Amino acid sequence: MGIKLSKVSYQDKIKDISYEFEDGKITSVISSSGGGKTLFSYLLIGLLKAEGEIDNPYVGRELSYVFQRPDEAFIFSSVREEIAFGLKKYNYKLDVLDKRIEDALSMVGLPKKVLDKSPFSLSSGEKELLALGVTLSLNPKVIILDDPTVYLDNKNKMRLSKLLKKLKNNYHKTIILFTDDLDFVFDVSDNFLLLKKGKVVSSGNKKDLLNSGSKIKNAGIEVPKIIDFINNVKKKKNVDLELTFDIKELMKDIYRNVK
Repeated sequence: MGIKLSKVSYQDKIKDISYEFEDGKITSVISSSGGGKTLFSYLLIGLLKAEGEIDNPYVGRELSYVFQRPDEAFIFSSVREEIAFGLKKYNYKLDVLDKRIEDALSMVGLPKKVLDKSPFSLSSGEKELLALGVTLSLNPKVIILDDPTVYLDNKNKMRLSKLLKKLKNNYHKTIILFTDDLDFVFDVSDNFLLLKKGKVVSSGNKKDLLNSGSKIKNAGIEVPKIIDFINNVKKKKNVDLELTFDIKELMKDIYRNVK
């Protein structure tokens, strides 16, 4: 059973949300800036007390959270100590500690040379990757990320995309993203929740999201141009093009449909 919410509210900012996050899938909670994403994520992990019921079967290191601003979670003077802290807390043996630390860095694409640097000296993108590396070192079942792409360049976005898909497909992780980055949502997500002023206005799978263009715009989020194009082709020409963010693949699909 996944994390299940029943009539969850918080003050006047989160309003009557009922939803079950599917185990082994990537689900994105989408809203505009100030639309309740981070607040909702805090309710999920118990940082804030919600009205209603949140049934979360995952405890301890089974669930890990990556803050939008990783500096909020860093407490040590070196990257090595930052990763080692959680491992020591959960009694990982010292003889495998160094390998776990290096493996965590490798998974997120950070070089070994950062191990003795202060985490606070890293770039914004490197801090985000380090925070994810700290999380992955503990091998959680559920990973929650708040605005994970906000500090990442395109190269590191692609790296994160591949990593999240690998974690889901190969290791059956449940991943919950809180974001307004629709390009990234369409790339990695299986399911979605769309919020407007803290209330769910649409939910479903990736195909349902493709058909929610007007609701996305009404929620104050920019729809990717390629999705606008695909939707317009369907509306005006009654042609279902394949959902893709690869221009070359889109051109091939257009060619197949006009032959």
